[in-house]
Amino acid sequence: METLDVSINNEVLRKVPDLFAKTRIVRNVSIRNTPPELQDRKNRILERWKGKSESDLESIPEIVAYRRLQEMLGSDPREILPAVEGMLVRGVLKGKFPTVNSAVDSANIISIENLVPIGLFDLDRIEGDVELRLAHSGDEFIPIGKSGPEKLKMNTPILRDSKKIFSAVGARDSKDTMITPASKNLLLFSWGTSEVGQEKVIEVLDKCASLIQSNK
Repeated sequence: METLDVSINNEVLRKVPDLFAKTRIVRNVSIRNTPPELQDRKNRILERWKGKSESDLESIPEIVAYRRLQEMLGSDPREILPAVEGMLVRGVLKGKFPTVNSAVDSANIISIENLVPIGLFDLDRIEGDVELRLAHSGDEFIPIGKSGPEKLKMNTPILRDSKKIFSAVGARDSKDTMITPASKNLLLFSWGTSEVGQEKVIEVLDKCASLIQSNK
């Protein structure tokens, strides 16, 4: 399957030597309303987590691993929840699973089912090489749902192309590369450490790509 190389800045690797980044590209997608089969799958996820609380997350290896990754990069995982934990705490554990569109919902479903984060971006809005680095003083971007730029905290892990920052990894993504009905080619991104394992992350991205393709 087609991929896009993401270089990891040395500043990041000094903090997390075993960090890796993986991608998949899905082309010729038609973004549509979430079909019933995906809604049914979301309902099954909600049923599976029904009655569970935040304390139940403490013993889940993937949750612990991504908390530790965030700590190693210099962020407090209690202040900014890692991506999957955030979806669970803010939504699923409260009986809610937001509906966006066929592609975004596919990524969220696979992410929750496997407890591995997936970033989803409009590939055609990404320009040049992509780098994973830490935010510097003055770095900013326009998050999804906002009309103006917001400054990023120092040491926030970010994805940037040759012209702009398009993701605060695991926290918020940019309005510039969000998935819209006009999106045709998608970039799937995930990351992890040896605690999670490269094979698992690759498998999760492949599952996500397949689900998006089956609903395009």
